[in-house]
Amino acid sequence: MKTRLTGLILVSLLTLSFASFGQTGVEKDTTVTFNPLIDDIMQRIPPLEDLIDSAMVHSPFLKVKDADVAMARYRVKTARRDWMQNLYTDGMISTDIWDALTNNKTNLGDANTILSLQNNNRYQLSMSFRLPLDDLWDRRNRVKTAIKDVEKAMAVKENEILELRKLIIVQYNQLLVTQKKLKIANDNVTTNALQKEMGDKEFLNGQTTLYELANINEMNRKAITDFEEARNAFYNAYMILQEIAGIKFNVINKIE
Repeated sequence: MKTRLTGLILVSLLTLSFASFGQTGVEKDTTVTFNPLIDDIMQRIPPLEDLIDSAMVHSPFLKVKDADVAMARYRVKTARRDWMQNLYTDGMISTDIWDALTNNKTNLGDANTILSLQNNNRYQLSMSFRLPLDDLWDRRNRVKTAIKDVEKAMAVKENEILELRKLIIVQYNQLLVTQKKLKIANDNVTTNALQKEMGDKEFLNGQTTLYELANINEMNRKAITDFEEARNAFYNAYMILQEIAGIKFNVINKIE
């Protein structure tokens, strides 16, 4: 009876753990029942390619790489317009006012005094162009270098996409493996619980030794420990895959 109670308590703890785990950050759907000890998690989460597409959209690292590509393209435009830094324009506007007093005498000795006022407005616009030999001979290389920077940034982004795909694939398969291990660990707990129950009866009836009973108890404790480790590994694989994909699966909501 004690062994059965232990098994019931263990299953209850598993149920509560998965139920509370599935409710974190998502709205609880009581119509969905998922038992990781029986059901197949692969049938309850999005397909692998959908997970990869979601990761591409939500990955902050890929957003950084997109920014790097955009910046590299801007540098190409800048390199192509570098010649404009050798073009100069200059302008000037000035206003002058002149007063003049002039005395003139005729041949007859008559004096004529003339007062004149002159107002001048002057406008000046100039443009100059200077082309250093370094700019003349190296401009094409600078443009090509900027273009190669764009190609490099795009290649880095493609490599990061590949790495992200690999990461999703590995984590997806890791989730499937951890669930299989969880099911095996649960079977071992059930088997060892029955063995412990039989061992207790045989010991009470004098059919087994204390040493043999201790070994049975040790195997039972190890089975329980392995189960807890398998359950924790499944939790971690499930949550990590959610984080990488950038979506909540809303699968583990209730366990009967």
